Amino acid sequence: MDTQTAGSAGMQITGSLSMREAVRACVGDPRADIASYRVESMAFQALATDSLDRVSGETTDGTPWSMVVKRLRSMRHWPDVHLVPEAVRDRTIERFPWRAEADLYLDPPALPEGLRLPRVYLVEDLGDDRLALWLEDVREVADCWDLGRYRRAARLLGELAASRPGDGLDEGLHAYLDGPVTGVFIPTLRDPGFWRHPLVAAVADPLLQCDLLALADRVAEFVAVVEELPRFRGHGDASPSNLLVPADGSAEFVAIDWSWPYPTALGFDLGQLLCGRAHAGVLDPADLPVVHEAILAAYAEAFPGLAVQDVWTGYVASLVLRSAWTALPFEMLGQEDTPALRELFAKRAGLARFIVDLGRSLSTRG
Repeated sequence: MDTQTAGSAGMQITGSLSMREAVRACVGDPRADIASYRVESMAFQALATDSLDRVSGETTDGTPWSMVVKRLRSMRHWPDVHLVPEAVRDRTIERFPWRAEADLYLDPPALPEGLRLPRVYLVEDLGDDRLALWLEDVREVADCWDLGRYRRAARLLGELAASRPGDGLDEGLHAYLDGPVTGVFIPTLRDPGFWRHPLVAAVADPLLQCDLLALADRVAEFVAVVEELPRFRGHGDASPSNLLVPADGSAEFVAIDWSWPYPTALGFDLGQLLCGRAHAGVLDPADLPVVHEAILAAYAEAFPGLAVQDVWTGYVASLVLRSAWTALPFEMLGQEDTPALRELFAKRAGLARFIVDLGRSLSTRG
């Protein structure tokens, strides 16, 4: 096999046999061989994601192919795991569902019409609590997230949840709160130096710090709220970036990056649907209210037997618990101060204010 590589610091191709197996599945030819390949880093990392790369090339008969290779890892390999308090670190690592996406692909659930999974060519065990997923490279429709698209995504997420009722404790939420939230995110927000940083001080309204910390003091209250609501198994990280709109029309959405295998409260998936493009600085904070109302109404249509108020409660409480602490991008404080970065911080401050105001209103509705 004549191979050529380019462009990835994050990924190492683990072996020609694994790649050959994945390519053969991709092109649908059990005898295909690889003439050349290229690796393009997609520069993405998260608690459970070590690297994300696009690997493409041609077979010896000239057939082009392209795949996305996602490397998953146990939270114990997360570079910042030392920031999680030592008293809960081992239990947090044990509870964190790092391989949830792989397990779902290996045993896929029935999905509502209009929603599908990416094609999975290979799930490769790398050892030492690491996996590599060789996945379909979905070609997307560009600039497609208008209000109608948000509504349709919310309705399908509601149908997904309604088809998968669940019982028991949301272990993922508790691990997240006991680990990164308690050990990293909230302590950062309590640090006066964070709020004095020029990127933060220039965009945060005078009451944002107090309001966020007031929500932090209510974490136990919000947990109690979500634990009283009906529970379902949804997507877990339903950001628009994880609901790909395929250009080939094979589905309305291709759902990737499933990350939460636990039963979650009614409305849980709406939080990431709202926040995803705002996190990226694409959705303007001024547009958050109309998107919020649209996705709430569309999701609730999948639960005609439940009150919209219950959907709102689960959605807002989960949104606060999951996203309030990371609305401001503190992980970017070390980057070069540019106009683009300042604009992103301003938009993220608007997102933080919107989440805070929803969270403050939780106790006044109903």
